[in-house]
Amino acid sequence: MKAPFRPHGARTIARAFARLVVVLAVVLLSIDITAVLAQDGPGREIVVAQNGVFRGFNPFAPLQRLFGSKEKRPVQRQQEQPVQQRKQRVTRPAGTPPKFEIVEKDPDAGVILVVGDRMARGVADGLKFTLSEKPQIRVEAITEDKAGFIGENVPDWPTEVLSKIRGGADVQAVVVMIGRHDLGKPFPGEPPVEFMTAEWLETYRDRVRALVRVIRQEKKPIVWAGLPPTNEELVNGDFTQLNSIFTSAAEDRRVRYVDIWDIFLAEDGSYSSYGPDVDGKNARLRDSDRIDFTWAGYRKVAFFVERELTRILGGYGGLAFEGVEDDPNFVVLTGRTTSPEALLLGGEEDARLDQDSATYDFFVKGEPLPPMPGRVDDPRIRAEGASSLIGESRFPGGS
Repeated sequence: MKAPFRPHGARTIARAFARLVVVLAVVLLSIDITAVLAQDGPGREIVVAQNGVFRGFNPFAPLQRLFGSKEKRPVQRQQEQPVQQRKQRVTRPAGTPPKFEIVEKDPDAGVILVVGDRMARGVADGLKFTLSEKPQIRVEAITEDKAGFIGENVPDWPTEVLSKIRGGADVQAVVVMIGRHDLGKPFPGEPPVEFMTAEWLETYRDRVRALVRVIRQEKKPIVWAGLPPTNEELVNGDFTQLNSIFTSAAEDRRVRYVDIWDIFLAEDGSYSSYGPDVDGKNARLRDSDRIDFTWAGYRKVAFFVERELTRILGGYGGLAFEGVEDDPNFVVLTGRTTSPEALLLGGEEDARLDQDSATYDFFVKGEPLPPMPGRVDDPRIRAEGASSLIGESRFPGGS
């Protein structure tokens, strides 16, 4: 006869099985268990650290599968490292001026008009820097970086300058620096006029004269800056030819030619990209092409140009005079009075003053004094030739 079914028997077996699992877990945990790590928070999987043969075995895995886990293991992602952008160093091109302040100019400030190519633009920047604190004078430019007197679509320099002078600007003087981009170019024609032939030189001379003529008809003085030496003999020869044309244009005493050739040579007469700047410090003066200038080089050219402008204009305002119909550029350094220029030297008797003397040239004509041997403004000085120049001085006892 079978025993009656008792439902509580199944519960008894379940409790016995649970006790067995607990005992087994305690036994396993007592064998080479070094640590038990439990994560914070409800429902996370328990991780048991083990050594020996039970390494990697989790005795609580059946219970975790039985009761489940509501939270899944988060997938760890590598944190993206922010890309550090390197700060790029901002550098100025060699011939570009730094930022500088310019005082507010007077409404009726006179204008120094600079005309030409890239070199002229650099000289204009140098003059702006030099004259930045003078409210009575400002600098304006008519420049085309790669233009000259030859080529397609070259500016009509005389027309543009004339338009500027007659356009209301109080132009006091015109500065010209040009020619660097005319090398190797023929004048158009049938056939073309080849570069550096006699016909080419004469045609080029005519272009220069045309520009000078227009400016002089407006009774404005001109300061023409020559081309510099380079490290290429062929280019030097071409620049020398062009400089001779510019020099011939300066035969009119109202045109001042600024010869910068020796200024940019080393002491032994060779080419050098370095030399003293306007502050007397050794600096790089020429660009990497060894033709154009750095900012220090343009400032140096502007220094010698401005020196000629000072001699012509007498200090930009207070010393230059106006109203002379025959020659508006006739400058007296002591200022204009109602007396003729020669009378400023001391009276009527001075009408017999020697017109070939340096004193007459300086005070009446406004021409610069001859360079003194050994003085800084004498570009001819060389270490080996200084003694020979002493005897050439027009002033006794010069040294």
